[in-house]
Amino acid sequence: MTFSKIIVAFLLLNGVVWIYASYYLAYIGRTQIAETLSKTVVAEVLGVILVYATKALLENLSKNNNWPDKPAKAKESERDC
Repeated sequence: MTFSKIIVAFLLLNGVVWIYASYYLAYIGRTQIAETLSKTVVAEVLGVILVYATKALLENLSKNNNWPDKPAKAKESERDC
């Protein structure tokens, strides 16, 4: 587990708890505040997932791509033999 995965997991867990809290508020009759809270929390959860997925995609592209300034992996493995 990396630090960023721990932060993302915490934010997602926190968002899920707040979503259930908005359902509870709607159940007890506070529909106006529940609706506002739901919209805010869903935007936060989707934002966290979107940013983390973009970061992970760019990291994987960087690791697994043959950049011009980076030697190809096949050439490196042939030199080791």
